[in-house]
Amino acid sequence: MDGTYRERVLSTIRNLKIASPRAGNWFAIFDRDECMTNLDPVTWADVDTPDSIQLLADWRQASQNSFPAIFPVSLDGTRRWLIEQVLETPDRLLFWVKSPEGKKIGHAGIFRIDFEEQNLELDNVVRGVSRVMRGAMYSSVQAILSWVFTTLEMHDVFLRVFSDNPRAIQLYEHCGFRETMRMPLCRVQQGDVVRWAEVDGDYRKSVDRYFVTMHLPRAAWQAESGDELAA
Repeated sequence: MDGTYRERVLSTIRNLKIASPRAGNWFAIFDRDECMTNLDPVTWADVDTPDSIQLLADWRQASQNSFPAIFPVSLDGTRRWLIEQVLETPDRLLFWVKSPEGKKIGHAGIFRIDFEEQNLELDNVVRGVSRVMRGAMYSSVQAILSWVFTTLEMHDVFLRVFSDNPRAIQLYEHCGFRETMRMPLCRVQQGDVVRWAEVDGDYRKSVDRYFVTMHLPRAAWQAESGDELAA
């Protein structure tokens, strides 16, 4: 893939991160002409919005067990993470999942683009507010997939999820993802930080957890969704 494609994709992501005024939401998801969910990019404006930082910190704390690392969550650390790990990372983009009234109820994003193979990873899918808007995360993931496969012209989307997270696995299977491999993990504690690390062939202890890699090709998504995608 030539540099033109790479720059177009990165420019699209970069522009969505700019905190510029927009009319309404970036992407509205409808069901039978009724607005069900909105997606809005997380932008540089969120860095200086205390409510946004608080939500990101609270949701990270509440879903610690779904991430490869468990650590004390702080507002300052969350703000640094948003700047350094999301907004300053060229191939990473996070979306707020919002109610029709504009309330933020979760987030989901993309990361780790392989421009040669034209694939990326579905990233950071977190429902922050439970028991409201049933199906909101499914609709949001499907909207992101539609954008990824059409606008960004990706061929494949991958994700990784812990084997002991059946609700997430069920969500991804409902979206069309299928498991391709499992990587055994071991628990490593360093001070007040716990990490789940991949093990090699020399590891001899019992394994209680795995990273499940799941894959969705564009052709399979197209067949399932019935959408017409550009070749």
